[in-house]
Amino acid sequence: MTNTLKWQAVDAEDLVLLSSVLQDGIAPVGQIKFDSKARTLTVMLNRFRWELPDYGKGQRVASILRIDGVLDIKAKGINRANPESLAVILSLEFTPDDEPPGGVLSLTFAGGGEIRMQAEMIDMMLADIGPARSARARPAHDEAS
Repeated sequence: MTNTLKWQAVDAEDLVLLSSVLQDGIAPVGQIKFDSKARTLTVMLNRFRWELPDYGKGQRVASILRIDGVLDIKAKGINRANPESLAVILSLEFTPDDEPPGGVLSLTFAGGGEIRMQAEMIDMMLADIGPARSARARPAHDEAS
């Protein structure tokens, strides 16, 4: 496997870059898992490879996002009744607490879904775990919004 991405985010600057490569990642709802004992959220997803210089239709690659230090989690607008339903990632943002390094991490999805996590700090890893494959189409975004 060549040209795989492995990215660690430990501060707000890292998080902006990580959010950009997560945009348009597609995650089956059943592959979004919170382990309260380990205080870890993991998301298995197929991400669009925005980092390629000429992506045309582009490529997708199986990836895993692991967020550590999650103290509390709340989800809205995500239908967990069907674990095969798909959630499309729009962004990942961090709002610091009054006393850093803790804060709220927000993972937002197309259609209004959101996972909000109270976190000890920014501590996450994204890693490609499979070979890249051709994408059916390049994701498109409404320029007016």
